[in-house]
Amino acid sequence: MKNIITSLMLVFSVYSYSQTEKETDSVVETTINALEEIVITKKKVLYTQKSDRLVFNVENSIISEGGTALDVLSRAPGVVVSQDGDLSIRGQQGVAVMINGKLTQLSQKELANYLKSTASSNIKQIEVITNPSSKYDATGKAGIINIVLKKPNSSGLKGTAFTSYARGRKNRTNSGFNLNYNKDKWGVYGNYSYTFRGEEERKKFNQLQYTDETRQTISSKNHQTSVTDEPLTSNNFKIGTQYEISPKTNLEVYVDAKIGRYQNIADGRNTLFNAMNQLQFDAATYNDSKEKWNDYTYAFSGVHKFDTEGKTMSFDFEYETSKFRSNQFQSAKNIDPASMVEIDDRRGFIPSQLRVFTGKVDFVNPLKEKQSIEWGFKGSIKNNDNPSIYEYSQNNVWITDLKSTNHFEYKEQIYAAYINYKYQLEKLNIQGGIRTEYTAINILQKTMNEEHKDDYLKWFPSLSLKYEFTENHAMHASYSKRINRPSQFDLNPFRFYDDSFNYSQGNPNLIPEITHAAEIGYAWKSAFMATVYFNKTKDVFTEVYVYNPADNTTVTSQINVDKSYNYGVNITNTAEIYKWWSVNTLLNVFENKFMGKVVNTEKIDPIVTLNMNVQNSFTITETWKAEANAQYQSKSNLGIYERDSFFDFSIGISKQVLANKGSIKLNVTDIFNTNNFYINSVIRQTSIDKRYDLDNRIATLAFTYRI
Repeated sequence: MKNIITSLMLVFSVYSYSQTEKETDSVVETTINALEEIVITKKKVLYTQKSDRLVFNVENSIISEGGTALDVLSRAPGVVVSQDGDLSIRGQQGVAVMINGKLTQLSQKELANYLKSTASSNIKQIEVITNPSSKYDATGKAGIINIVLKKPNSSGLKGTAFTSYARGRKNRTNSGFNLNYNKDKWGVYGNYSYTFRGEEERKKFNQLQYTDETRQTISSKNHQTSVTDEPLTSNNFKIGTQYEISPKTNLEVYVDAKIGRYQNIADGRNTLFNAMNQLQFDAATYNDSKEKWNDYTYAFSGVHKFDTEGKTMSFDFEYETSKFRSNQFQSAKNIDPASMVEIDDRRGFIPSQLRVFTGKVDFVNPLKEKQSIEWGFKGSIKNNDNPSIYEYSQNNVWITDLKSTNHFEYKEQIYAAYINYKYQLEKLNIQGGIRTEYTAINILQKTMNEEHKDDYLKWFPSLSLKYEFTENHAMHASYSKRINRPSQFDLNPFRFYDDSFNYSQGNPNLIPEITHAAEIGYAWKSAFMATVYFNKTKDVFTEVYVYNPADNTTVTSQINVDKSYNYGVNITNTAEIYKWWSVNTLLNVFENKFMGKVVNTEKIDPIVTLNMNVQNSFTITETWKAEANAQYQSKSNLGIYERDSFFDFSIGISKQVLANKGSIKLNVTDIFNTNNFYINSVIRQTSIDKRYDLDNRIATLAFTYRI
């Protein structure tokens, strides 16, 4: 297999990819529109490199059709998705996610479920913004990912209907439509999608416990395996209207709803051996977690133009209410009848209600020719109420587990103001600004009658420069300061059980991460771009674990480490080998270096990591297109964990039908089933190896029809 992978990478890395703001410079897909006797050729590119972001044009990708938003993100440039749906950019975790330019307020788990239930057919673009200007929220130490959803603006009645069927280890289906009607000053739009995602994962956890920290003699061995069945069903819809009050003023109102359910059923086995390799414990494990959620967002926004010189004001107000409920049941039964060890069944009831109000106002003021100032204000008020109840069974009686049961309420207020200056000379483009954010949090542990308050004011400067030496040569440089705040789940000190032997625990002493990020880059024509970047993070979050051999349990939590460095080189390049074949490659070489004491370890050894993504696009005929995508990443470190290398090779083909109003697409992702998540760590007296055999090899048949 390694020889096959190496050969494929050599073939697909002959040429590389980059794309500037001149989108027509790279041929990925071509459409031809005839206007009487004039033929206009418009080229659809897969990636677009703008001055402050790299754009992945999802609607031009065959392989992305029929999947989910999380599937699409895993193929976005520089983005890696963990087995839990956690995102990283250029090897750095702590990513802020926006939907249509609006920051999401969901937890990591809730966001992962939402992305799994959002059809890729609804996505227009993925924008990867590594150094945002002061206009954007300062959250997200690694940068921002903005998911831009489709929103037709044509006059009259327009729309798209889509359906797909996929098969991995389980069935997957997705169907829905997008419609809009515009006439004169008024327009209305709406979309709906139904998603069913079947998924099966196979997990293996191995833990070695040593007698001391020299790790010369093993005291115990623990081996856990499980196979999961994870059906997810969702119904998402959005309806809105736009109205032009005057040529200078537009208003918009919409309601966005996400309703879904998810279940994780895991059958496994847990065995424990002593230093003499004698069996001490052997149990069949069962875990059943049922989750339901409904999330509604009500929004009102508008834009007003004061004059024809570009002076504008825009506002956006949102109210989001979300209810989440998780019911868990966990059990472990001894396989060895002679064993005297008894394990209590456990169950948990974990409801959560989130309410968020967000409002912002933005202004654009042109000063002189080629100069302008952007400024604005934003405020958000968040309340999350999380009463959790855990129970264990003894003698057929359910008893409340006081170590886990907790009523946790989290309140957060963030108020921000920013100013951003733009100045464009003949060859030099300057953008600089500063943002200030005041944060106030109030944590109430109602079960223990404990309250914790904190507030702080932070300043976040940003600067970007772009200089064009000639039409074909340009350089850019940028700097920004960013923050990554711990979530309410990171701060909750009570236990959250994954199964009878593994649970996580929040740390109320976590403080925010602060990152300084800088990069400098060079571009030649539209064919080559190289960027060198460097990020320094203070008080970086790091996951740690403690294994207790007495009850065979492992607890994970997060701590702050002194600092970390993330630095590397990002190279993109494009080549049109033939008129019918173009090759796009993104190459990133980076290293993460952590400094500070981590569970009696003074440092974590850094690893130089190579990430390469090669996209081949083929125009077979005017109606037949094909793609082949290869992605490889070498070994990397994720805090105290090392992740093994992984490889993904996917192909797709499409055919235009029904007078080019419809399209049929077939794709197969992760053909060799090599895109897995294998991590390992050795700290203190414990060695842990986790292997997730993910359900990534998926064949999808999709049909889309444009009205």
